[in-house]
Amino acid sequence: MPRNITNKFKYYKFRRNRFRHNKFRRNSFRKSKKRILIPLIIIIIIVIIIPLSPHFFRDTYKVTITNKRIVTVKNTEVYLIYALKEDGKVIVFKNTNNFLEMKFNSEDLYWAMSINKKYEIRAYGFDMPLFSNYQNIAEIKGISNWRPWVC
Repeated sequence: MPRNITNKFKYYKFRRNRFRHNKFRRNSFRKSKKRILIPLIIIIIIVIIIPLSPHFFRDTYKVTITNKRIVTVKNTEVYLIYALKEDGKVIVFKNTNNFLEMKFNSEDLYWAMSINKKYEIRAYGFDMPLFSNYQNIAEIKGISNWRPWVC
């Protein structure tokens, strides 16, 4: 009789351990899902935010256009505008179409600008000449040099 009791005890002990093991496996699976899910969410956020980040940095410049040039890159035309700021520094803008900005008139803006005329340019993006990355023009307004004669 004592032999059967110990056998039953061993059986129940084995069964209890087996369930503990399954519980542990379920928890480790949940932890592994979290370990995969959190970096995946971070990567998705980075992939979305990095392309949109230049649109958050906008500046307005009062410049004189010194030169213009058309560069063809991968069968698309990029319009480069060289300008002189009021403080004497040279700045380069690119003028390309952009779907996010709903800007589809880059060619019209390019041909509307004249060399040696003053403009107020609103641009967005990062200016990194080392990587050939320039601010993109969003709006252009002409500045008139005419001032009324005052007595």
